[in-house]
Amino acid sequence: MIFRNRTASIKHPAYCPALLLALAALLYSNPVAAQDWVRPDITQLQRLDLRDLGYLMVNEIPANSSAITSLLTAADGKIYGGTTGDNAYLFVFDPQINKVRHLGRLKSDQSIHHSLVQGKDGLLYLGSGKNPFEEFEYNPGPKKGPQGVEKTVWKDIQEHYRGYAGGHLYRYNPASDSKVKLPNMDCEVADLGIPVAGNSVHALAVSTSGEQIYGLSYPDGHLFSYDIATAAFKDLGAVDSGLSFHGPERHWRSLPRALICDNWGNVYTSGNEGELIYYSPSEGKIIRTGYYLPEDRYPGEDFSYAVAEYFALGQDGRIYGGSSDGYLFSFRPGAGLELANLGKLRSSRRLRALAAGQDGKIYMMAGERAGTRPCQLFTYDTRKGGFESLGLLIVDHSPYYYWRGYQFDSMTTGLDGTIYFGESERKSHLFLYVP
Repeated sequence: MIFRNRTASIKHPAYCPALLLALAALLYSNPVAAQDWVRPDITQLQRLDLRDLGYLMVNEIPANSSAITSLLTAADGKIYGGTTGDNAYLFVFDPQINKVRHLGRLKSDQSIHHSLVQGKDGLLYLGSGKNPFEEFEYNPGPKKGPQGVEKTVWKDIQEHYRGYAGGHLYRYNPASDSKVKLPNMDCEVADLGIPVAGNSVHALAVSTSGEQIYGLSYPDGHLFSYDIATAAFKDLGAVDSGLSFHGPERHWRSLPRALICDNWGNVYTSGNEGELIYYSPSEGKIIRTGYYLPEDRYPGEDFSYAVAEYFALGQDGRIYGGSSDGYLFSFRPGAGLELANLGKLRSSRRLRALAAGQDGKIYMMAGERAGTRPCQLFTYDTRKGGFESLGLLIVDHSPYYYWRGYQFDSMTTGLDGTIYFGESERKSHLFLYVP
């Protein structure tokens, strides 16, 4: 169970001195061994904290709309985030004032999923879509082997998206973020259009020049581009021609959740059979690399495969990525590209999010989206190798507040090296950790 405790005033009539003394003794006594799992493996807990998504009980992003599924460090050091739920919201954390302010909702959209970037013009671009966590009824149908089940589930997904016009690409001007928003106020965005009809925007990336935006769509898995100067979309084709339901979410088609651009303009993601692929603007086509993402697959299982979950550029010039089976991998873009399998973090699936720290480490969240498998924080040392577990993210500022973070789907590194984590629960918070 996830819970939060905020202490009441001592003047409250329901409290008595004896009760307060007993509570203080309980809070400050040494924990027994059986309780150790509820403490993170971070030695200096004052470096770990969280922020509410707005002012408490005034203009917080509402529960059921607060799962943070996009994070971005802007050029000015502010941290922008997008949420998923009944409505999608945009918010900003300003380290200079140490507060989160939400910037309004996207009234017609449910999600900003891995789809928040900043262009050369300094403006923010965000992609919207249907809720990727949403559960819906599906009928397995006649079970004639795995392929038969997959075709039936694919029809159910298509039915789920029937009548859906498609997710939008929006533009937001940070200069307009000075207004304090109430939860029912809309975000002041410019609608740039629908990149792929009938599809959500599943992920975005921006070229290093800041002039081209690239995106992935769901459920058809098309790569698209948007030229900021000409305001033109282009469908670059499907990244995956197969139908894979590799999991852990068996009722969703397995498609990559991430893109990343290198200094030559190439755009990397995963494709057929979990192969690392990239789109080459100079050649105008998708290139296969011959390298496959590390995964858990039994010999002979040729009908399902892992996909890319998240990417980050390390200080060593290598691109680090996580697979849906929970492996960390890396490759150096450009000539002589080779993919290295750096290992698996834990037995359960999914390396949900990662970020490159300024200390030469890669920070990672691993774990499935289930209550019995909460996310766990790990690091990988790029200089000498090896993983370290930092445990669960639990902010303990008793007696003022206490919160356990179980689910996370986004990360970013601040300009000062602070690592930010986007909680993705019914009621979520922005976590921060100073290494």
